Amino acid sequence: MSQVQNPWIMKCSWRRLKVRGLAMYSKILVLTGLLIFFSWSSITDTSSAAEAKPTILFIYASEKKQVDENIHMLDATFSAFAMKQQVVSAEDFTPDLLRGTDVVVFVGDFEIKLPSLLIQEIDRFKGEIIVIGYNGSQFKAFNEWKFQDEVEISKLDNTSLSIPMSVVDVIPPDGSELIEVGNSLYAQHPYIVKNGRLTYIASSAFENDQKYALSKQMHQIMGVEEPTVHPAYIRLEDISPVSDYKLVQETGDYLADQGIPFYLAVIPVYVNNENGEKVFMKSNQKLVNVLRHLQSRGGIVIGHGYTHSYRYEETGEGFEFWDDQLNQKITTERTDKLPESLPKRESFRSESEYRIIMDKMDLIEKGYIETKHQKAIGELADIGLYPLAFEAPHYTMSSTGYKITSNYFTSIFGQVQLSDEDWEIMDAPLFVSNPSILSGMTLYPETIGYVNPQLEDPLEVAKDTVKRLKDVPGSMVGGFYHPYLGMEHLQEMLELIYSVGTIEWLDLSETEQRVQTDQVLVHQQANGELTVESDRNTWNRLVENSVDKPLEAMLWGLSIVVLLFIIAFFIYIVNLRAALKKRLFRERDYSG
Repeated sequence: MSQVQNPWIMKCSWRRLKVRGLAMYSKILVLTGLLIFFSWSSITDTSSAAEAKPTILFIYASEKKQVDENIHMLDATFSAFAMKQQVVSAEDFTPDLLRGTDVVVFVGDFEIKLPSLLIQEIDRFKGEIIVIGYNGSQFKAFNEWKFQDEVEISKLDNTSLSIPMSVVDVIPPDGSELIEVGNSLYAQHPYIVKNGRLTYIASSAFENDQKYALSKQMHQIMGVEEPTVHPAYIRLEDISPVSDYKLVQETGDYLADQGIPFYLAVIPVYVNNENGEKVFMKSNQKLVNVLRHLQSRGGIVIGHGYTHSYRYEETGEGFEFWDDQLNQKITTERTDKLPESLPKRESFRSESEYRIIMDKMDLIEKGYIETKHQKAIGELADIGLYPLAFEAPHYTMSSTGYKITSNYFTSIFGQVQLSDEDWEIMDAPLFVSNPSILSGMTLYPETIGYVNPQLEDPLEVAKDTVKRLKDVPGSMVGGFYHPYLGMEHLQEMLELIYSVGTIEWLDLSETEQRVQTDQVLVHQQANGELTVESDRNTWNRLVENSVDKPLEAMLWGLSIVVLLFIIAFFIYIVNLRAALKKRLFRERDYSG
């Protein structure tokens, strides 16, 4: 069968053939121009090359204004290139949002008729416009673009897709720049096209393959210079009160000896899943001393929950900020039985009735998460460990949870749960970013995973990922390592990270960070200065201990009551003997 090519792509191919005939003359002219330009560029201030990031207005059109994982991931990816980014649905758009906006990103996740006000104002907008997916034909700026039926592609960025995807087939105006194409069985189709201030991306789908394809071209889409380095980090994971202090020190000291800023994901309380007994970090003084030592050598502490468990699940294995058994947000602190599943919207007669119930659930979740953060930060500060960021256990937390957490931390590590209904819908952009779902927190994404000793090649998954990250300029190379593995795979993991190319190790001690509760403030300044303030005292710790260990607190209370009775009885006996002596002296005096 003959191959039917998108006619615009065929025209671009013919132009390329014609241009090759002039290649030699072009090279001579370019070299001459470069020599002339070099003398001028050498006297210019190199700092002017770094353009200020734009202000982006991110507008999405979806069914019932719902923000799905595609929209979340697109928002996260574009936020990495923005000084400021506002996110709004097409229905909630108001003209004042365009004030001060440099770039409009419109995501059509669903094919709908757009509000006339939105179309009218975007037609007046003179800045850059990036349209993703459906509904682009409704904007006058795209009048010269021919939007055709959808086609199914099986290959993108020269990579076969695990699942074929549907894209809008588009024929852009002459002179457009073809940035990326997708392949169907018999033809190529534009996937990312740029024409002046307009850019079109043919699908809002954001599975793994699409994430790499789009991220690879983001600098070109945004018109900024591609960086030559990759930021990188390595995290020593799940350090709890029962961790082997020798292995923690061995792995931490090795990283410090290499001059690598490294991260310590610390859990201050261990929960025994058999009996619910809690072991506190302060009870393991050898481990505390090691962690303080590593902190002094450049190790940066990350709060990794309070217990990393829920309902007596074992610390490090269990969840903490998500009910994994019911796959829903936290609705109770009780551990003796499962609560009822959250009701669905369709179970209620009206939205207001549904919101009343959900608002109550949100308050329970809020109280639970706030208590956990306050205790975790307090426990760490009490033993001289000062967290600069947060990592959610198993990366799971509702959008409400992220909003609450943003009151305590300014940065978060790992991946992001993108759904309030299913914890397994999670992902992370390939860049340091500020996704709107994180309510202002900066995300340092985990991109390469970890050493999995259960695999024949423990770094198999990480190696496959690193191959793809090499092609994404400026992408984060972030992963974690469990200290209980000792030194067996640590050097190999570092070599894998270095294989990406030129890297720059992330050092949060050179950034502005705030971690705070009502009693503790940890303020890291960009100049390296760390300020810690704490109002915690013995009474605070006694109160927290009584909540964490109620039986022990009750026994202590009973002991104190018994002791008071003994003291009172002793005082009574002493007073009785004194009174008896006085009486005897009086009788003796009377008899004499």
